[in-house]
Amino acid sequence: MTVGADVRPAAGVRTWHRFHYAVGVFIIAYGVTGLVSAVLLWGDRLDEIEGYFGSGPATGVLVFAKVVEALLVLSAVAGVVLRRDMLFVPPLAGWMAGFAMFAVLDVFKGRWGGLIEHLLYLAAFVVLLFVSYGLSAKAQLAGAPKEAEPGSSPVGPRGLTRTQEFALQAIERAAALTGPRPRPQKRD
Repeated sequence: MTVGADVRPAAGVRTWHRFHYAVGVFIIAYGVTGLVSAVLLWGDRLDEIEGYFGSGPATGVLVFAKVVEALLVLSAVAGVVLRRDMLFVPPLAGWMAGFAMFAVLDVFKGRWGGLIEHLLYLAAFVVLLFVSYGLSAKAQLAGAPKEAEPGSSPVGPRGLTRTQEFALQAIERAAALTGPRPRPQKRD
């Protein structure tokens, strides 16, 4: 692989795996729950934001955060409807950035309980992003031709980047932890 080589899947290569539906539904449910709880518990959310930013900008910060959150939910909905796993990246990265920011603010404010909570959420979204990436690699591998075409040079031994290979191996190891599963028999 050369530096700067394009490692995106070729046009027409499918990266949608059926388990992406579960990832998408979780992202949507998480976002909708956050939006609904903000409406129902507006005063509590405002008090929490005031603890970080003071009473002056708290309302503006909260409104801005919820508008961004609504856009992230729309991106996840579009990802599920269009079956495009790349549309999950903005919501996952957005919530990861938000939780990282709150973790930093927790350190400055000395809110150690909040720090633990925000770090756990951050870790969960990192894992979810990694799972989505691994599922994409698995789908890409399943849709790839079994033999390399003459004159083509696959990126890795299976046509995947090193990062995709790593993610795929992690998913395969996690699946192996659940024990052997009987495979469906082919019907005649």
